[in-house]
Amino acid sequence: MTVIKFTERILSDMSKYQFNLDNLNPDSTHGKILANVKDGSTVLECGCSSGYMTKYLTEQLHCRVDVIDIVDEDVKSAARYARDAYCGDLNTWGWVHHFDGRKYDCILFADVLEHLLYPEAVLKKAMDFLENDGEIIVSIPNICHNDIIIRMFYDLFSYTDIGILDNTHLHFWGLKDFAMMCNRIGLHAYKCDCVSYKTGTTEQRSNPNEIDQDLLKCLEHRNFGEVYQFVFACRKWETEMEVKK
Repeated sequence: MTVIKFTERILSDMSKYQFNLDNLNPDSTHGKILANVKDGSTVLECGCSSGYMTKYLTEQLHCRVDVIDIVDEDVKSAARYARDAYCGDLNTWGWVHHFDGRKYDCILFADVLEHLLYPEAVLKKAMDFLENDGEIIVSIPNICHNDIIIRMFYDLFSYTDIGILDNTHLHFWGLKDFAMMCNRIGLHAYKCDCVSYKTGTTEQRSNPNEIDQDLLKCLEHRNFGEVYQFVFACRKWETEMEVKK
């Protein structure tokens, strides 16, 4: 798939990613992401959507926020709460030139990396914009949720409009896969939080009467089998070594 065709597909589907954070749930993915941002931080928000999180960062956490998104209308909306805004595709490098020379305490990828053609390259490039003690905060869906495994046991891998197998997701990770990707580029995912949904309660749930009971018993022993989304806080490895001294 070319970048242009992928961009057209994303533009047609982004309306489903709109939220309201007026009553922020601290146990939600957004709540857990924002809990990692210190008051007064300088933030680069990659994939700002309409600015629901930008608004919270600016008004509630008193941050200085720069934003990036691919949808022009969303960038204009988020720009009301941002110091600077850039409309463009993270898969290409226009944003790198636009923000050249800037450093950030925190860079956010909230449910973004799984939509990108080159997530590892984008994450590596983002590291150039981190302050020495800065952090990259990432949330991703867990492809290893029990509901996915059950369906695969029965030879099913079905995309949906939303959720873990959202039909605009291009990349998938389990816990260890993401940690290994970070290691390859010099990041350490030093902190991990999660949002969980019990087996049989996600959009990928199967008919419980049709599931092999031995399979269900086996899945009960998986430590992360009911994790729906992971939230990682990542530092550069050299920063992590300094912290541990």
